[in-house]
Amino acid sequence: MKVVRIDNGGETQAIKLEYTLSKTPELNGLAERMNRTIMERVRSMLSHEKLPKSFWFETMLTAVYLINMSPSVRLKGDVPQRVWTGRSVSYHYLRVFRCLAAKDQRSKLDDKFKPCIFLGYS
Repeated sequence: MKVVRIDNGGETQAIKLEYTLSKTPELNGLAERMNRTIMERVRSMLSHEKLPKSFWFETMLTAVYLINMSPSVRLKGDVPQRVWTGRSVSYHYLRVFRCLAAKDQRSKLDDKFKPCIFLGYS
C-alpha cells in the first residue's frame, strides 16, 4: 500500500496505524502465524493426497476457505464467515478434498462416478 486517503469525516478515528521495521517478519506475529498455519495445511493436504506441488495455489485457497468456515478461538467460538457477512453458515455443500465427483451426463449403464480431483470452492 502506498497511500491512505482520508476525507476527515471522522469514520476512521478507530483506526490505529502501527509500524514495524522493514524486513522483520517476526515483528508481525499474528499475520506470520496465520501464514505458517495456512502453509502447514497446504503441505499436509498435498502430501496426504499425493498431489504434485503445482496444485499448491488451489490447495491454499481451499485451506483458507475452510479456516474461514471453522470456529475461531479469537472470536470466542464464532465462525469468521458469519461475523463478516452477518448470515448463518451452512456446511451441507462441503466436500472431502480430492473426492469422487458425479458425472454430469451418463447413460443408465455408465458408472455414476468418475475419479476427479476436488480442489476447492468457487
